[in-house]
Amino acid sequence: MARPFKTFFITVWVLLAALGCGECVMLRLVPGALEHYGAYVLVLIIASAVGGFVAMALEWLMTQSDEKERRMAKTRIAELERGMENLQDAADRREEFIASFAHELKTPLTAIIGYADMLRSREMPPKSRFTAAGYIFSEGKRLEALSLKLMDIIVAGKQGFETRRYEVGYFIRSVAAVTVPSLSSDGMTLDIRWEPGEIEIEPDLFKTLMINLVDNARKASRKGDRVELFGKAEDGGYALYVRDHGRGMPAEELSKITEPFYMIDKSRSRAQNGAGLGLALCQRIAELHDTRLEYFSAPGEGTTVRVLLKGDGGHGG
Repeated sequence: MARPFKTFFITVWVLLAALGCGECVMLRLVPGALEHYGAYVLVLIIASAVGGFVAMALEWLMTQSDEKERRMAKTRIAELERGMENLQDAADRREEFIASFAHELKTPLTAIIGYADMLRSREMPPKSRFTAAGYIFSEGKRLEALSLKLMDIIVAGKQGFETRRYEVGYFIRSVAAVTVPSLSSDGMTLDIRWEPGEIEIEPDLFKTLMINLVDNARKASRKGDRVELFGKAEDGGYALYVRDHGRGMPAEELSKITEPFYMIDKSRSRAQNGAGLGLALCQRIAELHDTRLEYFSAPGEGTTVRVLLKGDGGHGG
């Protein structure tokens, strides 16, 4: 309101000055003007005040109009900025999905190619042929389902999936069947064992998590090493472990390894077609199962990853 008051006083001063000049002229040129001097002064004051108020009202209306336009302009700019941020977020999520999906293609394709090559290149008993064909079919179907679920997680931000109960031994054997070909081609073995129990999981996503953990253990190991995949009934649920006996990690790396695109040994990861996305995606999948990945590692002593699934996992199967 300071500006309208300023306008008011300026207007009154201008009108008083103008009317004062007019008074001088009138008193000089109009005979008998002094007889009406009081009335003239009153008219002068009233006219000045009215003019000042009119000017102040106009200034206030103009100020309000300008302020409204400024607020509208700020609102439009804020909406445009939000729209641009949403578009950027959507683009980032699509990019992350494409990168994650490309990363997740590798392990099932390795299994599919490995079993297909066995069928193509050697004579096999009917039962073995049927088993190999079954793995090719099941991994192809898992890949199809996985693409849609990854899109739901990354692009749509879905936070819940239908879970089912699985006998632990059946689940661990299914993970082993997919990961053994890549381990064997690198001259490594996979040791599996489990205590009786059941786990409640979304099968495609949780299988992806465990396959990633085994594949990372393979990358950290050397020819002739063994990777362990085992399960234990523990207080509060059932825990699955993946352990390697490779190079291990220093403590300062453990807090960073689930960040997207983070790689401890970049040259080694690139040589093995790593993108640094596997563990970040595993962390997301673990969170969807109301749990987290726990790492235990030391340089030269290997790494163990623990995933505790809460519930009554010690009973059943």
